[in-house]
Amino acid sequence: MVYILGLFDNYELLLYDLRFKLRPRQKVSDDILIIQIYDDTLNNLGRWPLPRNFHTSLVRVLKEFGARYIIFDILFSEPTEHDVEFAQTIKAVGGVYIPVAFYLEEAYPLKKSAVLESPLILAGISKDLQDATSVISHANVCVDSDGKVRAAPLFIKHNSKLYPNLALQAACDWLGLNIQNVEFRKDKIIIDKRLILSVLSGAKLLVNYPGKWTQTFRHLSYFDILKSYTDIKKGLRPQIDLSTLKDKICFIGLTATGTSDLRPTPLESVYPMLGLQASVFNSIIQRSFIKPLGLPFNLILSWLVFALSLFVCFRLPAFKALLGSLCLGISYFIVTVVAFVFWGLWIIVFVPLTVVVVTYTITTTYRFFSETKKRQLLEKELEIARQIQESFLLKQIKELKGINIALSFEPAKFVAGDFYDVLNLDNGRQAVFIADVAGKGISAALIMAQAISLLRIFSFQYKDGVQVLSQLNKEFCGRFEGRFITGLYITIDTQNNNKVYVASAGHGPLLFYKKQQHSLLEPKLLSGLPLGLMEDTEYQQIELIPESGDKILIFTDGLSEARNRKGEEFGLDRIKKILLENADSSGKIISERFREAVKKFSLGCTQHDDITLIVISFGDGS
Repeated sequence: MVYILGLFDNYELLLYDLRFKLRPRQKVSDDILIIQIYDDTLNNLGRWPLPRNFHTSLVRVLKEFGARYIIFDILFSEPTEHDVEFAQTIKAVGGVYIPVAFYLEEAYPLKKSAVLESPLILAGISKDLQDATSVISHANVCVDSDGKVRAAPLFIKHNSKLYPNLALQAACDWLGLNIQNVEFRKDKIIIDKRLILSVLSGAKLLVNYPGKWTQTFRHLSYFDILKSYTDIKKGLRPQIDLSTLKDKICFIGLTATGTSDLRPTPLESVYPMLGLQASVFNSIIQRSFIKPLGLPFNLILSWLVFALSLFVCFRLPAFKALLGSLCLGISYFIVTVVAFVFWGLWIIVFVPLTVVVVTYTITTTYRFFSETKKRQLLEKELEIARQIQESFLLKQIKELKGINIALSFEPAKFVAGDFYDVLNLDNGRQAVFIADVAGKGISAALIMAQAISLLRIFSFQYKDGVQVLSQLNKEFCGRFEGRFITGLYITIDTQNNNKVYVASAGHGPLLFYKKQQHSLLEPKLLSGLPLGLMEDTEYQQIELIPESGDKILIFTDGLSEARNRKGEEFGLDRIKKILLENADSSGKIISERFREAVKKFSLGCTQHDDITLIVISFGDGS
């Protein structure tokens, strides 16, 4: 539909012009000669229009030196005093072509037919010259919406009579074709059953400009030819060897700076329309045309590009789909350039490339919303998992006399691999456990759920932490390939001066603050292997004797390994410093100070690991 509506014509024409600029200069016939009325001619012979006796002289010179055809791209509509002599010369020498121009403005709507129709001749041929001209042709061109000339109508109908294009008429005569024997089809014209021309609607031929004005056809000055002839008659050496005119097809027209017959084309912003006529003639006698591929072919091609684009966008991951779409678009453009350069095929480019871009955009948007929906569902599931995990963790601690326990727990994701527990056992004993499952996310959370359930069973079955860790280790060995748990099990005997027993399964350090000395100890833990690595691992415990005001700090490695933008770790030294600076505060305040310090340190960085810390304070009012 977009082809029919012409919505993207201007963009398509720009890409059409680009292909002209990318291709090398085309071959031109050596028989074509441009005789230009340039600035030098007007400076020497007078202002435009030149008196027609000059044209008479030029025709005689050209014919005397053997020029085969003389094609004027000049309108001779107004009668002048020199017309009779000019007409007699034209009739006498033969092979001279003079055009007319028709009115083809939008003010005169053109009927939809095989050829353009015009009710009005804009510039005809003066009566004397018309009587001397055997065939009348036109010199009209087609100006696109951007002002460039890319095509020329091969025929124009006026008062039921067909007028051929000036260059077409001359080319058919050169090839010995009867231009009256013409057949019009939808997208081509067949002349004398031997010349097939691919055309646009209205019998418009895309002009195959062979190159820039100064780089293709041979040019001679109108004035230099006349002067050279005069020099020969005077016995002087001529500037031009006029013998080179023999058998030439001479195109004569105005090319002077600032004149009205200069228009933009795909190759240049200023190009004489005389060159257009020469280009049409050249392409016809060499059978070298720009062949537009019709609407059906371009529609099929666009659908094929669309199908390939869909395949690329849906079958490949997002980034590869982008690269694939770029490769598809670039490859398609290269193919169209190659087809244009080597075979003269004009294939639509802008719409298929737009199809690639739109397809990628739509599929990417679809993917985005689809992934967003999936993520929302996943987040909903994770939120449920988080709630389930929270149900395993201790919410309220039943404190024993003289012991205060403060907790801080911040998962890196919805669910965590860190876990903790505080258990009030028999005989005035209290157990504090902190652990870290290797890894993060759902799998770590599932292991954590099983571990905390077993912990609560074994803590009441066995007397000390060594036995509890040994049983947990046996349960987990061989169950989770590549997974293990580090843990620290602390037993507090409140009936025996709050003695503390610490058993470690690859977890540490433990910081012990002594209030009386205002010092910080880092007891050497008798650490065994993490849980789940070796079934026969033996664990040991150490004994600590806290006094009133003392504190114990235990934490997971998410605290010490928190990073800032520079990649620096929070580190154990900062932990010790914060604990010493806030040692006289309650465990709750200390945990808040750690939370604030880590947040400030890691400002702008994503938390990469779970952070858990426990502060155990000894003494009333601690």
